[in-house]
Amino acid sequence: MTRCAETAAAEPLAGTAPLARWWWLIEVPGAWGRQAIADCRVPAVRSLTSDDQRRVLLVRRPGRHPATDVRAPLRVWIAGALPGDPPPRLAIAEDPDEIREWPIEGPRSAAADRDAPTLAVCTNSSRDACCGIDGRALVASLSGSPGVWECSHLGGHRFAPTALLVSHGLVYGRLGVDAARTLIDEGPGSSTAGFLRGRSALPPPAQAAEAHLLAQGDSPDVSGVMIDEPAPGQAQVHFPGHGVVEVGLVPGEARPASCGALPEPCSAWRVSGRS
Repeated sequence: MTRCAETAAAEPLAGTAPLARWWWLIEVPGAWGRQAIADCRVPAVRSLTSDDQRRVLLVRRPGRHPATDVRAPLRVWIAGALPGDPPPRLAIAEDPDEIREWPIEGPRSAAADRDAPTLAVCTNSSRDACCGIDGRALVASLSGSPGVWECSHLGGHRFAPTALLVSHGLVYGRLGVDAARTLIDEGPGSSTAGFLRGRSALPPPAQAAEAHLLAQGDSPDVSGVMIDEPAPGQAQVHFPGHGVVEVGLVPGEARPASCGALPEPCSAWRVSGRS
């Protein structure tokens, strides 16, 4: 069977990141199900939902780690997706049920953690074969990098291997070993912009526009971004000090969104100009 990552090889990456203002990375060792959150053996985690304000991921260190007791304390890293947000912070729920009451930006007890995950790579093989094959291969190639963790489904298995650069809220796809090491060592830049799906705190047109500017060596101030939509499928993205990036939604060839699925129509945001 042809894998979805192969059939979607020509689909643009920019503008495809899942939306999330805040990320919760919850350490849950052991096996994960197809729906990692809904199937989680920890009842408190199963009660959590993801939306464009908060996205929940399960994380674990690479390798074999036996499942822990469902009542064991939970370690949760909270990370924002905009410049100016605090670095990833660790919060510990001595009683797992505590997480049900936490605000989306995390509890006040959360504190900066130098050992927080740096790059979270999707290896959720129960959800899609591409993540299991390509994601795990990337993690294995990065063996020895302490900041590399496995994570549950990031969306877009057809872009495997996919990964979250945790401290920036940037989601990447088709990530190779060299690019991953550059992200770990140097952070985002022009050399890795071609792998960028987008910043999760921004809507898709702005994700595509930021990726375009990063590829040109610019670092726009995304906190002040403004978007005008003169017509359906068209957007003018204004970054302070960087002018306007014009993007449009362009139809693409039908492709399966995941392994085993039927082909479906798709479209992608493409940059058409800058002023």
